[in-house]
Amino acid sequence: MDRAFSHRLLKQEVLHLLQTEDLPLIKEKIREFPPRQAINPLIGALCHRDEAVRWKAVAAIGVVVAEIAREDIEHARVIIRRFMWMLNEESGGMAWGVPEAMAEALANHEKLAQEYTSILISYIWPEGNYLEYPPAQRGVIWGIGRLAQEFPHLLKEYKAPEYAFHLVDSPDQFVRAFWVWAYGQMGKDLLGDLLPRVIEKLKALSPLSFTLFFYDGKQLKKTSFQQILTETLSHLT
Repeated sequence: MDRAFSHRLLKQEVLHLLQTEDLPLIKEKIREFPPRQAINPLIGALCHRDEAVRWKAVAAIGVVVAEIAREDIEHARVIIRRFMWMLNEESGGMAWGVPEAMAEALANHEKLAQEYTSILISYIWPEGNYLEYPPAQRGVIWGIGRLAQEFPHLLKEYKAPEYAFHLVDSPDQFVRAFWVWAYGQMGKDLLGDLLPRVIEKLKALSPLSFTLFFYDGKQLKKTSFQQILTETLSHLT
């Protein structure tokens, strides 16, 4: 089997896995592929037309980058820097799913999280590497919520609750919805003195009738904005 055909076959098999299997099996089966070869098809799947495939790719990227990092941390850093380049305006891309993929990679490997969490946070800080594009903001604030599940101490160290706070007033309803979810993942201890302001903002949010479909750190989840808001208020009050 020639090298080019092997690459095409691997791409087809990875995509077939994302399209046909549920998330727990994907996380298990993706480990059977050589991680350095699997990463490119997974990154390519971030642009897939099917939202479920995109989120499955995000979750699988976390697993694969962690596998790479355990073998060669520098190669994993190269992948994270690739995500950073894709989020740079000079890359010329739309960066679909890239903040989510970067965040999930960090959530799966503490050393990478220690090194790059501050950069992820900087993408929603107006005085940092601020991303104005709403879909990118959605990905970053989702990623902050995801990291809150795994490494809340890093979010506290890099002041994520303060820097992300302004996104509650975003004109984009999905940014606001992921803000609600992310702050629910942070919890009372992480929010600290900011908690009363967060609760005030949550109670002032207008009811919105739309659904969200996303990876919640454990499974793919389809839920309403109102359900997320109710759960977050219950968790924080």
